[in-house]
Amino acid sequence: MLIMQRPQFEAQDDIGTGNGIPPISEWQSDPTTSDEVLSLYDFDIDPAIGNAFMRLRSVFQQACRSPLPPTRLHDLACFVIHRLLSPNLSAETAELSPMSESLRCGLALYMFIVQGPTYYSHAVILHDITTRFLSHLKQCQATLGLYDSIDTWFVSIGLVASTGTPHYEWFMHQARTVAVSLQITLWEDIFRKIKDILWLDTPEGEATFRPHWDAIFATGGVEELLNQGSI
Repeated sequence: MLIMQRPQFEAQDDIGTGNGIPPISEWQSDPTTSDEVLSLYDFDIDPAIGNAFMRLRSVFQQACRSPLPPTRLHDLACFVIHRLLSPNLSAETAELSPMSESLRCGLALYMFIVQGPTYYSHAVILHDITTRFLSHLKQCQATLGLYDSIDTWFVSIGLVASTGTPHYEWFMHQARTVAVSLQITLWEDIFRKIKDILWLDTPEGEATFRPHWDAIFATGGVEELLNQGSI
């Protein structure tokens, strides 16, 4: 998959039937909707992608009580990535909203980030997904023009996924725009918004995301723009 940039296997359904990669047991628990993500339902989110999002939130909440061992995290990442990048799902969502596609790309990227490379580099497929992610986010920006926790999560994923690529500067600019719009000048406030959407506690998790936002705030540009009242 890392070379071909598309899944080589099918994924089973949520209860573990069918051919392909099976879900872990935590995935099969009925997800619960929390107040923090209710606003997502104001958007045109594809049901299959919305279901994946809510089930991942449920799995990560369970992981707060009983952390996922590395092997189970690997199994979860393989299942989710294959499910989200499945050619069948791609065909079904071809005409759906940019927000739905942004969420799909963001979830896939996040699973690559939390899993990290194993035997082979993720760079090629990450670049391909990040390019699509950026395109969909630009469409969302053109149609919505509003910023909230989900935008903070999106640009945070983009910052990490695009590091060392030509796309990084766009995500840096977009992150400043979001920070100014939400009047945020501290990492701690950014981190709370990220965790409101989707977050898995890992030993290196915060250290992976924080340096990008610290660099943005260290320049003083966000505070200056806030003082000016615009970006």
